Amino acid sequence: MEERRISVADLCFSVTGGSYLHYIDRSGAFRDFMTGKTPDFYIKSELDESAILRSDAYLGKEVCYEISYEGIDCSYGKVGDRIYFDMKSPDKSSVLVLMWKPGASEIYSTDGKYSPSIVRFGLWMAFNMLSVTRKCAAVHSSVNVCHGMAAMFLGESGTGKSTHTRLLRERYPDMFLLNDDSPFVRVHDGGQVIVYGSPWSGKTPCYRQENYPLRAMVRLSQAPFNRISALPPLQAIGALLPSAPPAFNYVEETSDMVCEFVSDVVSSASFYHLECLPDTAAAELTYSTVFGDVR
Repeated sequence: MEERRISVADLCFSVTGGSYLHYIDRSGAFRDFMTGKTPDFYIKSELDESAILRSDAYLGKEVCYEISYEGIDCSYGKVGDRIYFDMKSPDKSSVLVLMWKPGASEIYSTDGKYSPSIVRFGLWMAFNMLSVTRKCAAVHSSVNVCHGMAAMFLGESGTGKSTHTRLLRERYPDMFLLNDDSPFVRVHDGGQVIVYGSPWSGKTPCYRQENYPLRAMVRLSQAPFNRISALPPLQAIGALLPSAPPAFNYVEETSDMVCEFVSDVVSSASFYHLECLPDTAAAELTYSTVFGDVR
């Protein structure tokens, strides 16, 4: 069966299915992530959409989390001993369904005529469901690299993550953007935390197949002043957890995996809360705090 092998966070994903392969081949985002390595995980497009949607198991599914994404209704939950994720097209004419037995190395997917938005998000979700078993997950953030280390800026949409990282790069030209929306973070054996570029980067095309040790995570909030403070472990967990895939918190099996991932990241990295204006002074404050002792 035709496949594409994609490497993200030093993990290889084998992907099959016409809708996925069509999207991967036409999206420049995946170009530098193609690989010939032996797969660690498999996304197998072997489910029949109409049969799945009519099945008693799917009709009796336990919905644990729902979200609307670009007009697409999504839900996440349990079907027997499986975790499912589905995405309904805006006109409700098609549904992409993922099925996964927690901990397994393969996810099964339907294959159909899905929009690029559905396919992109479906792939992102499948990659996360598999990689979280290796203490690895996408973290909603904007990431700058400086002195060979990554600084991640977290916050809800509209809090100024991209603006702040741009101001940093303008003030410090040696700094560059690794990813502007969805880098993957992985905790390796021994506790080292590495930040990876990915084929998902929001509205800013930045698809670097590069990785760097994590220097710090900074959670942003808007304020009429600039102030940065170190976060103790409990507050650091509260800062990071909302930026991991949120659906995972609503099913016990994936919630446990995310909590272990977050706990290990917090124990290995510095965390800060930055209250700031969108100005150069805020960038200077961040740089002096996060990178000021690096030569």
